[in-house]
Order: sequence, then C-alpha cells, then structure tokens
Amino acid sequence: MRRRKYIKHNAPSQNLDSFLDILTNTVGVLMFIGLFVSLFTFNVKNIKTEKVIRTPLVSESNKIPHFFEVRDNTVIYLDKEEVEEKLRNFDGGLPPCVQPQEPSTFDSVVYNSYLVQLRAYQTCLRNKAELLSGFRTTTAYYQVFFDSNGLVFQPRKDIAGESPEELTQATSEFRNVLKRLNSGTDYLAFLVRADSFEAFREAREIAWKDNFGVGWEPINANAVISFGSGGRSIGVQ
Repeated sequence: MRRRKYIKHNAPSQNLDSFLDILTNTVGVLMFIGLFVSLFTFNVKNIKTEKVIRTPLVSESNKIPHFFEVRDNTVIYLDKEEVEEKLRNFDGGLPPCVQPQEPSTFDSVVYNSYLVQLRAYQTCLRNKAELLSGFRTTTAYYQVFFDSNGLVFQPRKDIAGESPEELTQATSEFRNVLKRLNSGTDYLAFLVRADSFEAFREAREIAWKDNFGVGWEPINANAVISFGSGGRSIGVQ
C-alpha cells in the first residue's frame, strides 16, 4: 500500500516586532502630549464660580514669603515679621555670648585658656536658649511661643479670620496687608486646611490681580503651625 505524501508549504511567517515598536512609540508620544496639555492649560473655568483656575507650577523665588493660614474657610495673616521683630528685641536684652577665636599656633597655656573660654561660651548658649524658650507674645490672631518644634503660632479663640465674602470688600484686612507689601519683592505663602479651599481660591485670585506670586501647601486639620531654625519654605506656584 502506497503512503500518501504530504506537501509542506514553507510560507514565510509574519514578524510583528516593527509594528509593535511603532505602536509603543505612538502611545508614548500621545501620553507626553496629554501630560503637556494638562500642565499648561490655564483657561479651565470653575463651572460654579465662573473663575479661571490656573494649574500651579512650582518655582523657586528670591522674594520674601509672607504667610497666611486658611482654616474654617477664613484667611488669617500670621504676621511672622512682627513676631520676629519682638523676638530680636527680646534677644537683645539677653546677655551676649562671645565665641572665642581658636588660636592659630599651638601653645599649651594659650590653648588651655581657649578651652576655658569655649566651655564658657557653650554654657552661655545653653543658658540663652533656656531664656529664649520663655519667649511669649501675642499678635492680632495668634499666641506665639517656643517649644521643641520651634516658634509656634497658636490661634486665638477670641478672634476669627476673614471669610470669602469679607475678602472681596475693599476694606478687608487681607487687602490692607497686600497694600503694605511690594509685589516686586514679596510673595504670599498659604497654609491651607482641608475645609478652606474656597477661601484660599478667593484670596489667591485677589493676590494674582495685584500681581503677587502665590505659593501654598496643604496641612492637616489639627497640625500645629511652627517655624524651626531653618524657617519654612513654600515655592511660588
């Protein structure tokens, strides 16, 4: 019995590597275009308020920040400059601590004298730090004091900030603060709590109209506002 012969067809198989490369590159380009458009689209309007919402882009600034807290949907000026002036006056009334200069050449007598002066200097600094920890002052909206976190701003319970409606008035405290500042050398930094974005957006819009740079950062509802030895940094957006 004869066996049936099967004819093998050696048709070339398809290679889709090139097609997949093109597809991947196309999708990547579309993703970059979408990201670019989302970052630089500034003409998006809030349907409820009909106000333009600008996308925040953080940048470094050499201008001086002036801090505001936004809580309970009100805007409150921290007036850190007033506190720092009072702190300088308080520090000026404390005994000065003079740092000794390390001798340029080694001499046992001179060097031992230097060590004695150095220990006295370090003791003076510790005593001064302890005295500074007793610093207390009050501003229009805060009680300010030192603790382990640095300079702490505790809100006064007997006074509130300005609501979004009050911010729009020509005589508002917020607008008066802006009049005392210079948009060429100063910018506004907002510490915004979760319940207060309406007031923040109103204040930011007013600041933008007066050509002020604005930066902000969200903070927890119960977070303590403090400024350590290195200060606090919020970039312009």
